[in-house]
Amino acid sequence: MMVLTRGVNASFPCPVCLVPKEEIPNLSVTHHLRTSEEMQAVWNRASELNATEKEELLKSYGLRDVQVIFHTVLIFDRNN
Repeated sequence: MMVLTRGVNASFPCPVCLVPKEEIPNLSVTHHLRTSEEMQAVWNRASELNATEKEELLKSYGLRDVQVIFHTVLIFDRNN
């Protein structure tokens, strides 16, 4: 599995869900799961912003500004 999260020191370090770093020890709360569709939508939205706004939006989801080539491969594969 490959994710472009900011890692263990990020505000949202989990590659599976959007749990804030400070809430990781609290196992009684369920957090929204990350889906590739939602994270791609965030990345697409960020690509329309200036550099500062883009970085802040991506950081708020714990993402990095790197295009994921696998989305292109999946789209190509679905069309064949």
